[in-house]
Amino acid sequence: MPYSIREYKAEDEEGVVALWNLCLPRDEITLNTFRRKVILDPNFNARGCFVAGARKTIVGFLLSLSRRYPYFDVGLEHGRGWITVLFVHPEWRRRGIADGMVEKAEFFLAQEGVKEIHISDYTPNYFIPGVDLDAYADGHQFLRARGYQKLQNVYSMGRSLVDFNIPDDMKDRFRQLEIAGFSVDVFHPPYTLRLLEFLRKNYPGDLFRVALERLKENPECDEILVALKEEEIIGFSHFMDERFGPFGIDEAYGGRGLGPMLYYHTVEQMRKKGKHNLWLAWTTGRAKDFYHKVGLKVLRRHEIMKKNLD
Repeated sequence: MPYSIREYKAEDEEGVVALWNLCLPRDEITLNTFRRKVILDPNFNARGCFVAGARKTIVGFLLSLSRRYPYFDVGLEHGRGWITVLFVHPEWRRRGIADGMVEKAEFFLAQEGVKEIHISDYTPNYFIPGVDLDAYADGHQFLRARGYQKLQNVYSMGRSLVDFNIPDDMKDRFRQLEIAGFSVDVFHPPYTLRLLEFLRKNYPGDLFRVALERLKENPECDEILVALKEEEIIGFSHFMDERFGPFGIDEAYGGRGLGPMLYYHTVEQMRKKGKHNLWLAWTTGRAKDFYHKVGLKVLRRHEIMKKNLD
């Protein structure tokens, strides 16, 4: 049965979302989420968004992006592009549809000056931090056959907070840090300028964005915590509902136990606000080891992939 691949049109949204939720059961979305994170993304370009159709039915979708506007101090990330979503109806797979959409996306991105495609660590509007190795194993195999290689393993993690408590040895450690002039505090408006300056210097991309957006919504946001050395902000953590993160400490103060101190105080604040679970969208490397030590378990395994364009 013939099919065609074309650019996305406004009237496609309901069909795309319905197919999305069929094909990506771990990552279902609403129509408004699609509008907010796809269509209203300032980098959205219909020339990089593809729909496969057969008999007036949508059977495939792909979204590719390159930056059209600078992302805070990270800038345009010249030469880098992303494929953030790709799926085909189960009954239409292995007919060349995914190949055709990827070829069109690679051509579009090359025209935009992209030299390296990632799947997909795009911020701010990513949906899946790389390919889910368990839920979407067929997609991972397909992308490897298309020349995409592992860039990084990342993990979604979480834990129950029902029986959460701060271990006694950690409390002793935190007291020693406090004697040395370190502390953790729930955000208060007088911290605003110092916090933004800290994030702009140390984490100029997504962490800066998160803090800025949350403080615009609520200048007294008590879901942000800061780590301090005397009066200087040297760390930041954040949660929203039961989602933990982002989280970061000034590298100059690494190895002193400030990470656990900030983590445990943040989780304590989550408990005070009635949260019963904690989940972390993605982490990697030494950070993953840290979260494992403080009680989080791996929920999902992902692989960020990349391909260099000739």
